[in-house]
Amino acid sequence: MDFVSGTKNWNCIYPAYINSNRSIQRGRRIPKEKGVENPTYQEIGDVVKSLGLKHELQPTKHYSRELDRERWQLGRVRVQLTDAEGQPLHDTIHTKRQLMEYCGMMIPKLKSRSSNAADNQQAGGSGKNKKKKGRK
Repeated sequence: MDFVSGTKNWNCIYPAYINSNRSIQRGRRIPKEKGVENPTYQEIGDVVKSLGLKHELQPTKHYSRELDRERWQLGRVRVQLTDAEGQPLHDTIHTKRQLMEYCGMMIPKLKSRSSNAADNQQAGGSGKNKKKKGRK
C-alpha cells in the first residue's frame, strides 16, 4: 500500500473533538461555542462530503478517551486535506482545526438535525405540565 496516497496519512476526526458537551480533558478540541451537541460520525461525513473532500467513514473505531462504548459515540471520519506535496485540496479549509470548526457550524443546519429537533419539541411539549409525584 502506498502510504502517501493511502488513508493512513489522512486526518482523523472523532465526534468527541467537536462535542460541546465534552470537556477538553475528555477530548474536545474546539471552543464550546463553536462545537455541536452530540455529533455523530455520519453527520461529520455529510459535512465533509458537501465540501467535496475525499473521506472515509470508519464506523467501528473508538476514541481512546471514550469511557463508555455507546453506539452513538462510535466511529470516526478520515479526511484528506492535503495532496502528496502538502498543498491544501480545498480553497478555504486548510487545517484540521478549520475543518472541525466548520463541522461545528454546519452540523446544526443539516436536515437530519432540524427534523429531529422538531420531532423532539412536538413530543416533549405535552409532558411539560405534568405534576411530579414523590418528594418535594
